[in-house]
Parts: sequence; structure tokens; C-alpha cells
Amino acid sequence: MCFTSLSVCGKYYSTNPLFKIITIIYQIIVLCKIVLIPNMSSNRNHKNVHAFQKSNADKNARRRELYRLMPPEEKEILLARRRAKRVEMRKHNLSESSMNNDLATASSSNSTIISNKNSNLIMRKSMLLLSEIGSTMPSEINYIKLKEVSNCQFYKAKKFEYELPAFCCSNGSVQFTSNEILIELKNLYLENTELSKHFRTYIRTYNNIFAFTSLGVTYDKELAKRNNGIYTFRVQGQMYHFINDLIPTDKKGKNLQLYFFDSENELQNRMACSNKLNEFVVRTLMEILKINPYSMFLKYIIDVPQLSDFYIALKCDSGLDQRIYNLPTISEVAGIWVEQDITNSTPPHNRIYTKSDKSQLINYYYGCYDPLQYPLLFPYGQGGWHCGIKKIKCSSRTSTQIYREQEQLPSIKNMCSIDGLLNMEAEVMLKEKHKRDTISCCEYYCYKLQIRDDENIVLHAGRLFQQYVVDEWIKIESQRLDFASFNQDLIRTDVLDGILDVLRKGEREASHIGKQRILPLSFTGGPRDMRRRYMDAIASVQHFGKPDIFFTITCNPSWPQIEEKLISTDEVQNRPDLVSRVFRAKIEELKNDIMKRHIFGKVTAFMYTIEFQKRGLPHAHFLIILNENYKLLTPEAYDRFVCAEIPDENIYPYLYSLVTQHMMHGPCDKLNPTNSCMKKKGRCKNKYPNEFVEQTTKGKNSYPIYRRRNTGKSVKIRGHFLDNS
Repeated sequence: MCFTSLSVCGKYYSTNPLFKIITIIYQIIVLCKIVLIPNMSSNRNHKNVHAFQKSNADKNARRRELYRLMPPEEKEILLARRRAKRVEMRKHNLSESSMNNDLATASSSNSTIISNKNSNLIMRKSMLLLSEIGSTMPSEINYIKLKEVSNCQFYKAKKFEYELPAFCCSNGSVQFTSNEILIELKNLYLENTELSKHFRTYIRTYNNIFAFTSLGVTYDKELAKRNNGIYTFRVQGQMYHFINDLIPTDKKGKNLQLYFFDSENELQNRMACSNKLNEFVVRTLMEILKINPYSMFLKYIIDVPQLSDFYIALKCDSGLDQRIYNLPTISEVAGIWVEQDITNSTPPHNRIYTKSDKSQLINYYYGCYDPLQYPLLFPYGQGGWHCGIKKIKCSSRTSTQIYREQEQLPSIKNMCSIDGLLNMEAEVMLKEKHKRDTISCCEYYCYKLQIRDDENIVLHAGRLFQQYVVDEWIKIESQRLDFASFNQDLIRTDVLDGILDVLRKGEREASHIGKQRILPLSFTGGPRDMRRRYMDAIASVQHFGKPDIFFTITCNPSWPQIEEKLISTDEVQNRPDLVSRVFRAKIEELKNDIMKRHIFGKVTAFMYTIEFQKRGLPHAHFLIILNENYKLLTPEAYDRFVCAEIPDENIYPYLYSLVTQHMMHGPCDKLNPTNSCMKKKGRCKNKYPNEFVEQTTKGKNSYPIYRRRNTGKSVKIRGHFLDNS
């Protein structure tokens, strides 16, 4: 009631001519007072201002200093005037003259009240007045693209805004040669012929029949069928690469057995693997892979007598330098060894037997992991990541660094408080930070998956590229899990002993008993990391209050930054690298809009989470807690940010195009009873169409019912005319 009476008083005085004259005189006095602030302040402030003017002649900096020296009441006046000016720019339905008068009245009313009321009440009233005269629709603006960022200065990788300088090549310390590919295989990837389209549609099937290893994975087959929607390769759990014996247990061979067993009928054997294959494509790929060193080696050992007395050793890591273009040869990828003492020692390499009735596992840290599974991406047998790849500039390791590596973390038994333990642990961990001289798995594939001027065929492999990036990400996660498993002494596990004891007392299943492996807080997605994030979010709500705004940003595959990086044969869903990078840049830009540009007002706290839809595109959910002075308290304040009506095509043509393209549901209900949203009872699960409402009100469970007026406007969506409901 107090706020209502204040706004009514403002409207009453705005109609009084004498009050308008007093307001103008008051504004002139206020303006003069602002200009004379440095002279009216204390001698100390006077000296500071003159020293500042002498040291820095920048106008903006001088203006900020003047603002800092203002008294609080003068700051409130200035802020109210600037907010009113912003509202003026968005006011379209009023004439310019009447709008200026209303804004001047609002500013003068605020000024009069400011001198008599406390600042908290003033700010609330100011927001109410601005919400009353503000427009419910945003001003029409053109689409603003992300800023163009120059390429990497070292190896010319394409970059997007907000990406770190060391993202692609770790400031020039990581470099590899590009993967060469035959022109025949390149044409299958990039041409628009019917044969190339068929090859790209079934590229995973073609790769599987020519792969030397079999893939052990649990993936969603429904998403891979592409019956409804886009093709998506989504897996659950770990991915395993197995290598089989040379001779199959039955007459039907697979994987590397097709290169060795019954090679005279190789074409017929491969065509029998699937009924979706094209004979011409299979014959072409057989000719292309004749230069593959693994293929050459398997065909070479066909003529070896008494092969059952030997085994084949595939080298785990290649001795090739990946910074220069030198193709691997037969002797560099495999060798034949006499089978002896195989049970006494662990083999240093992967072993392939003639017939052992079991498959061998190819570990992720082997250099042959990628070329054995993806021969269509690496037809020359180029090696992948393996341990020990050196960086270009290796920092010399001093004796102090070596000593710090051997330094152990403090024991909890010698500490009197948990704070002391945490502080000492932080100091030790800070000392241990040193630069690695080897390339990690993440750094390797960050370099390999960059967009450069020289065409990287791996990025345009379509559905096979989806499988490849999922496989490599699991490899990176496996490396991080192994590091946490092998370095449990670096993790503060003593503090958790009491918690684990309680859990053990209530544990009844023997399968859960064993040695505990605890993931550190730094492992993204781990249970401790997720719990920490949850507790931080709950603590923020307890301290700052409940969130005021919840909104979602969804990736749009038609964004110009995505489309301009695609070639004619690319599909958006097959470029998860490009989609994720552009979406992250958009998220960072949106965070600047919220925190720095204050599109919703001053923000006290916010939190967000990024999720990937079932069909692959990412989206983010934001929860925003506004400052106490910017809370949404009235229906008019809600209408300033949320609109559930079709915009006017003549006033807001760009906004109109976005709403009609992305924000219209259906048609469903009677217009389309077979729509996917329709339940068994014949009702839309999203409760469309909604009822018309003249103004925003509060619904059940405090959910707002937004204004949705029956304006008579409709738009044709998917063959039907839809209105605001």
C-alpha cells in the first residue's frame, strides 16, 4: 500500500504546472551540485581529485572518480535519471514529447522523495515507477554476432571468442603433422554424388568391417537408427577395443581375420557382413587400404610356415616423430616372436595368436589404439596418443622441483585443527606445481581436432566422427581416473575415514566390500565434485534468498558461427566439436549480459548447468538471484521480461521471426491429435492451448500465469493458424 500511494502521488504531482517548474529548477540545482562536488568535498578529497587529474587524463576514469566521491543521495538521483533515460529509448507507443515529460516527472518525483525517505524505499519506488512507464517489449535490434578472433599465432587454428590462448596448442608447445589421406578416400568424404552420400550414411558400418579390432560398447541403438530426428551416437559406460585370433572359431571371420583368413574370397566375406554395403565402395576401400601397414603385415604372414608356433607382437607405441610426416612401415608396427615363456612375464606389447579362443584387450594408452579401430580415418596407420610424447619446449627441472615431488602430504594425526591441515596441504600442493615436459591425452586431441586451413578430413567423417570423439573423450576420462587411482596418497583420504566407517557398518552386500578409491574434488563429474557444487548452490540460496528468474538458453544449429564453418557435406549433428565451442562462447557472452550489462538488473548471485539433449544439442539452465532493489514485485515487472504473446510484425519484425520460428508449440489438440505431445486421454501434456488472460496473475503453487490476451492475431505454423493461446 505504501508503494501504491507513492506512485499515485507521483501521478498527481505530474499534472500540476507549478510542480513542473519547481522540478526543472531542482534539476538545475542538482546538476550544478554534481559539477561542484570536488570543491565542496573535504580537503583530502580535493587533493585526491587533483592528483588523479594530473596522473590520468582519461575522461572515463575521471568520471568514475567523480562518481565515487558523490554523496549517496546524489548517486541515487543520478541512477534514477539514467534508468529513466533507458526506459525512454524503449518507449515506442508514446510520442517523443509526452514521453520526455513523463520521464522528467518520474525523475523529479524521485528527486523529491529522495530528500525525505530512506534509500531502500527510494530504490523500490523508483523501480515501480519505471516498470509502470517502461515498455513490455524489448527494443528492436539486429542480431549481434560474436566478435571475430584472430587465428592461433603459432599454428593458425581457428578460434572463437572467450577461448583461452593455450586452448589449441598450449602456447606452441604442442605440434603434430596433419593426417594425409588418399584422393579416392577424400572424394568419398567430400563429394555430393549418390555413391558418396551412401558411403557417409553407412560410414560406421564400412569402418567396422575394415577395422582390425572389435568395439565393445553399450550404445543407444534407437538414436542411431535415425527414424525420428537426427543421428546421435550415445554410449553408456566404458568402450573397449578387442583384437581376435587370426583364425576364427567358426567359418565366418570378422575384423582382422578378414585380412588373413580366406583372403582369396575377401570381397565376398566382407559383403556378407551386412546387406547395406555397396560392392563398388567395398572394392574401392580394399584397394585404398593396401597401403595400410597393418594390412600389409597380415597379408605378409600368410606365407609364413608353421605360424602356430609363433605369435605376433603389436608395438604399443610408435617410434615415429609425429611432428614430421613419416609413414609407419611393417617393421615399425608389428613383429613375429617365437612362443616361449609366455606365462612367466607380462608381455610388453599386444599379442595376437593363431588360435587361442580368447580376445586380447588393446589398452587406451597404446599408440596403435586409434589406427587399429579407425582405418578409414588413418589409412596409413598413423599412430595416436601414447605416453611419453615430448613437448617442443621442455622446461628444465631443477633439483628443488624433484625434491618437491617426493614431499609427502601432512598427516591428519599431527594436526590440531582441520583448518591447519587444509592450509598446509594447499601450500604443499602449490609447491608441487611444475610444468610437464610430456603431452597429455587432452592436449593431444585438443590439437588434433582444431579447425585449420588445411582440410582435416577427420572433422568431416560424419557419423564416424561422432564415434571417434566419444571414444577419445572416454580415453581422456580413463586417463584421469587412472591418475586418481594410482595417486591416492595425494588425496586427503584420512578426513573421510570416519564417514567411510559409518558406511561400512550399514553395508550388507559383499560385492561392495573392497579397497576404496576416492576421486578428488578436481575430478569434474565425480561424486565429491557434484556434492560440492550442490552444497555451494544451496548455501547461495540460504544466504541470498530464493531465485527470482529461471531461464534456458538452447543451442541453435542455424547460428551463423556454426553455419559458416560447415562445408556442403557436413551436418550439424555430426560436428559436436564446433557446436560445443560456439555454444560455450554464447554462454560466456550471456554471462556478461547478466553480470556486466545488467539486462535483468543488478544480480546478487547466479548458477547454471549445461545439459545435452537426447539428440545431442546442448542447453543451459540459469537461476538468477536479483539484488534486493531489483526484485520483481508487480505484474508489470514480470511483463517487462516475460511475454507470452505474438509480437507485432511491423514494430518488431526480427523478434516476430524468432518467436514464430522457435517459440510456437504444436499444432496439437484438435488441430493435430497425432502430435507427439498428445497423451492417451487426448490432451496435450504441456496443457496447450492455454486460456486467454488479460493480465499476469499468480497461479497454483506460486507459478505465474502470464498475460496472454486475445488480440485476434494468428500466424501460420506447419499448415495451421495459431494464436496467443
